[in-house]
Amino acid sequence: MLKPYIKKKLNNYFKASIDQHLKYERSLEHWFYKWLDFQNNSYAKSYTPKNTYYEFGTGWGKTLTSFIKAAKRFSYVNNSSLDNIKICLFDSFKGLPFSNLEEDNHPSWSKGEFSYSKQHIIDIINKHKFPLNNVKFFEGFYEDSLNSETLKSLKEVPPSIITIDTDYYSSTKDVLKFLPPILQSGTVFYFDDLFSFFLNDDYGQVKSIKEFNQKNYGKLYPLSENNYNGKCFVFSSKKWEHSK
Repeated sequence: MLKPYIKKKLNNYFKASIDQHLKYERSLEHWFYKWLDFQNNSYAKSYTPKNTYYEFGTGWGKTLTSFIKAAKRFSYVNNSSLDNIKICLFDSFKGLPFSNLEEDNHPSWSKGEFSYSKQHIIDIINKHKFPLNNVKFFEGFYEDSLNSETLKSLKEVPPSIITIDTDYYSSTKDVLKFLPPILQSGTVFYFDDLFSFFLNDDYGQVKSIKEFNQKNYGKLYPLSENNYNGKCFVFSSKKWEHSK
């Protein structure tokens, strides 16, 4: 029979292991990993987009770090090269722009908020040993940077996983207006600021998604996840493009 103090140590060890596992299962890193795995290894692997991550609004790099960790884990588990995974980052690196729109008016946001330099993001990429050559930067406010020239440069690397962490309704609207020509059914979205106005669909990112779904491109459908439920969507084109 185990001595009480040994039994207690073992119970604490197993409890800590379970807690750590549950914490990972609910993390954004795991959400990214799960979709990298689905797009590459599931029944849909022959026709879903894969291995290209777009991030609109890099901020201090926390979400990007989660994706890079997921990408490294995926590559290790599948014995594949990180060179197969591409990242496209879209940010002004000057923080939030000025906006006088009612839909953007939130007490937590102001001009210049979340301003981190491009070098700060590069340092994060290098710290986590992701190949910098696989990262493209698109610098500037979206009304300027999301143009036909940018779209043309992305034709060969359409997104498979997209993070939109742009806070504003107006910025999210610019992003969702830009993406349709290169969107494929099966692309998944993570919206970081969906609950900012408590899901009021006349404000913030919720309004921009509502308006996107009223267009003729296709729709963003909510995903039921065991982590980040309510912030995740999958795109399906109005005309199913994967028919035989």
